[in-house]
Amino acid sequence: MPDSRALDQQARETIRTELLSNILVEAGAGSGKTQMLAERMAAGVAEGVYQIEHMAAVTFTRKAASELRGRFHHALEARLAAARSRKGAGEEIARLEAALANLERFFAGTIHSFCARLLRERPVESQVAPGFVELDEVEDLELRRRVWR
Repeated sequence: MPDSRALDQQARETIRTELLSNILVEAGAGSGKTQMLAERMAAGVAEGVYQIEHMAAVTFTRKAASELRGRFHHALEARLAAARSRKGAGEEIARLEAALANLERFFAGTIHSFCARLLRERPVESQVAPGFVELDEVEDLELRRRVWR
C-alpha cells in the first residue's frame, strides 16, 4: 500500500498535468490548495491550453483573491525562468511572456466582483443601469436594517 506522502505527490502531479480535466480538490487549511491552483494555471498557460484573458479564479474573500493573483504571478515567473534554461522552449517562453505582460486581463476576485463584472459587461442584457455601484459591507448592513424595520 502506497504511503500518504506518495499519494499526496501523485495528487499534486495530477493537478499540475491533467489540464483538460475538471478536478475537485478537498484538503485542509494550509495544505497548499492555492499554490497548486496557481501552478496548474501557470502550467496551462505555458502549454497553451489556457489563455490568460479567458481565465477566472473566483474566491470568497478579497484577501484570498489577492493571494491567488500573487501566487499565479510567481508561478508564471518560475515557469518562465525554467523555460529559458531549456533549449527549444521558444513557444512556451513567448506564451509566458505574453501572459505576464497581460496579467491585468486575468480575473481573480470574489463571487460578488465576478458577478458585478459580468453585469457591467452586459448591462442591457442583464437589465441593470450601466453605472450601477455595489454596496460595501457598511451600506449593505444599513440597507438590511432599514428593510427589516
